[in-house]
Amino acid sequence: MEDKQLEILKIATREFAVNGYYKAKTDTIAEEAKVSKGLVFHYFKSKKNLYIETIREAVKTLEATFDESEIPQDSLVELFDYSLKKKFEIEQTHQDQMQLMLEVYSNLDHLPEELNDEIAEFIEKVRNDNYEMVARIVRRLPMKNGVREEDVISLVVSLFNQLEAEAKESVKGQEVKELSFFDKQVSDAKRKISILEDGFLRVNKNFSR
Repeated sequence: MEDKQLEILKIATREFAVNGYYKAKTDTIAEEAKVSKGLVFHYFKSKKNLYIETIREAVKTLEATFDESEIPQDSLVELFDYSLKKKFEIEQTHQDQMQLMLEVYSNLDHLPEELNDEIAEFIEKVRNDNYEMVARIVRRLPMKNGVREEDVISLVVSLFNQLEAEAKESVKGQEVKELSFFDKQVSDAKRKISILEDGFLRVNKNFSR
């Protein structure tokens, strides 16, 4: 891909991320990329095609940020620590791509039909990857008789999602310079994950008070 095309995609990613598909303007994209509007359409044919390409490039860029060899394999707490800090790091280094994908998720019912299958496939891949990261560790744990592996994985994934949402809320309005900012969230995760691992009932289930 030529340098001019890459620059147009970079500017278009920001414009679509901020304004969405329908409010974004190709005039603005051309102006900020310092090219003619005609060159934008020469490369991408239409606004819809440009939007599709920005999403495809955003997906490829975000997928490339994960290194399989870095992902913890033996501890749910370490996995949460890695996942939380990695996602925060990506949000800082790939802000436009992350914002674009959030905009896409928020408007799935109003996007060009050509994108529906691709976006659905990407969302499903993210869900499956998250599930598998948790599942690899859960499958190694010595579970009690009668406990279903799928139920445990589902509970852990739900807990991770909740804790990550709480961590994002804690970041709002604050400048985070060090990943140690998330130590409290990781400590909370450790406490709550231990409840899932050990249970919360006494071994002697005597409910009399």
